[in-house]
Amino acid sequence: NPRYARLVEEMQWMARRLQIFGIHVHVGIRSAEKAIAIANALSAYIPHFLALSASSPYWMGRDTGLASSRSKVFEGLPTAGLPYQLSGWDEFEQFMATLVAANAVQSIREVWWDIRPHPDFGTVELRICDGIPTMSEIAAVAALSQSLVEWMDHLIDRGYSLPTPKSWVVRENKWRAARHGVEASIIVGDSGDNVVPICDAVHELVEELAPVAERLECTKELRHCLTMLEAPSYLRQRAVVERGGSLQDVVDSLVTELATDEPSG
Repeated sequence: NPRYARLVEEMQWMARRLQIFGIHVHVGIRSAEKAIAIANALSAYIPHFLALSASSPYWMGRDTGLASSRSKVFEGLPTAGLPYQLSGWDEFEQFMATLVAANAVQSIREVWWDIRPHPDFGTVELRICDGIPTMSEIAAVAALSQSLVEWMDHLIDRGYSLPTPKSWVVRENKWRAARHGVEASIIVGDSGDNVVPICDAVHELVEELAPVAERLECTKELRHCLTMLEAPSYLRQRAVVERGGSLQDVVDSLVTELATDEPSG
């Protein structure tokens, strides 16, 4: 695709090193203003999604010590990583118009935030997750995304204002999830004196969203998030190496997981 050749030419090494893979989930939104409010509020849940999906402990043939090296590699692009917290749709349009006028991007497709409104599709797009090897895990992430957006949508309809977390808390929590995966503890609130294990936070979120998932008929998929906490992909990959396997064996195990929809033991 000529678009990607142009991006590589413009970004050079930053783009050439991007042999990374992620899962994106789109959830339809009924209004532009809702899209911005929901996107802002969703940033508080970036560590939840990243810890559940983390599957990139290896990079360039080495164990990085991270649960998700992909998330940090991707942040090297100038318009990737954590989203800006915008006041409303007008500011989003102004932001995009500035980038296009300055030839920084050609379209929204080149703003690779972890969460972004997508005007072409009428969605909020969650781009946080690493590549996930089984369809059951992908369905779980999709159920979590849909249930969370639906929950926020109804809160707005009932007159609530969705909270917008502080950017420095979001940044710290994303780092913790990228580094430690399901073993991370994240900051809740803005003061820093309330830190909880990410596993507890995911359990609490799944229980909060249970009535929504029931209405959406995705209860089974949502609850699979709890199973994912027990052995996410990055731990399964490391287990292959700890048993004496090579990185080729890691790739083979991922292929088998995809084919069978069964996480490796």
